Amino acid sequence: MHGSIDIIRKQVPVLSLVACTGLLVGAWRFTTTDVAPLPLAVKSPAQATQRTIRVGVMPEPARTVSIEISGPFRIRPVGSDKLLFEGSKLASTNVTATAKGIKLGKRELAATRVEIIPTDSPAVWVDGHQYRGRVRLFRQPGGLVLAVNVLPLEDYIASVVDSEMPADFPDEARQAQAIVARTYAVYQMKLAGPNAVLDLYASTRSQKYLGFQYRATDGRLLAGESAASRRISAATDGRICTYRGEVFCTYYCAVCGGMTVRGTDVFSDSAPPLQPVPCNWCKDARLYRWTANISKRDLQADLDPLLRRDGNQPGPLNSVSVVRAKGKDALPEFDLRAERQTVRVTGAELRQALVARGLYSSRFTVEDKGKTFLISGRGHGHGVGLCQWGARGLAIAGKNCDQILQYYYPGAKVTKLR
Repeated sequence: MHGSIDIIRKQVPVLSLVACTGLLVGAWRFTTTDVAPLPLAVKSPAQATQRTIRVGVMPEPARTVSIEISGPFRIRPVGSDKLLFEGSKLASTNVTATAKGIKLGKRELAATRVEIIPTDSPAVWVDGHQYRGRVRLFRQPGGLVLAVNVLPLEDYIASVVDSEMPADFPDEARQAQAIVARTYAVYQMKLAGPNAVLDLYASTRSQKYLGFQYRATDGRLLAGESAASRRISAATDGRICTYRGEVFCTYYCAVCGGMTVRGTDVFSDSAPPLQPVPCNWCKDARLYRWTANISKRDLQADLDPLLRRDGNQPGPLNSVSVVRAKGKDALPEFDLRAERQTVRVTGAELRQALVARGLYSSRFTVEDKGKTFLISGRGHGHGVGLCQWGARGLAIAGKNCDQILQYYYPGAKVTKLR
């Protein structure tokens, strides 16, 4: 989530198949359970809790969406039983918006919100990814189309586990990932409400979700989930993190670099468990420490929008200096000096401006090397909450799933949806 984990995911071919009892939050009821190691009982997706989630599988609405259906299907308006179209399968077809509704190839459907319901799932492909469950198509303003996958929550979690965390990470770390991902999803579902088009996105804008399978750029079919990730989802079925009986947003990152970040330094909806904790468990990550060497000319060009903030008319960039943060755990700020003007920015703002230059986190120092600036940083991602590489290290050291969660979310409890 919020940045891919710092490891090259194994591309697995598809053939080789991620204290308040009774508290009601929206439509969700939680019951507290003892925090104990989770068993690795195997369940099939059909046995898992069948709550559905709505996932936006496109980063934004588009002029054209590619749809393919590999088996029998029906199409109806969202929320209606009216049959608009049915077939035995559908070859790759472009979906576009029209003045009257939505068009599949040459067939126009007189509805602005339609749902593809396959007889057997998974069957529906959207832009090279095949998904379990159903797919909804929404006509959007400006002649655009948006695709949303509606599927059981536990099937979604099985894919997120493999999409977010490598298959060779220990089971205890992957169980923690499943619980954290499920909690994040439930929190977003609560925020979205029943009338929203979607609950979250399939990218690191929310958390990574590759679906059931997908086509690589070289044409190979790769698995978006696996028997192992389905087992992890089933073993943690319905379990989430709460604080004082409330679900909270369980942010997580790839590599914290030695210390997690206070949630309130980054996110406005941060909950009390998102406290900074020391982490000596992610040292094996490639991006535990990193450097980037950027020419002054490139840096000037990239930082120009920040330098011109508040109507400034900056000259050449003279220096980038760190402002000592308030408290050892706080994120640093930086002063950008261009001739007589100084603009103060956060590490997050600086990272966003320079992300294409190889800045992987918001915690770094800047050293003037004459014609270049040497940036030395630590970690990958925003640094808040569970550190995925740290969870791996803790699991290798013998910690179980719940101990990992207690470490990265102090004060939180593991509860079960009912």
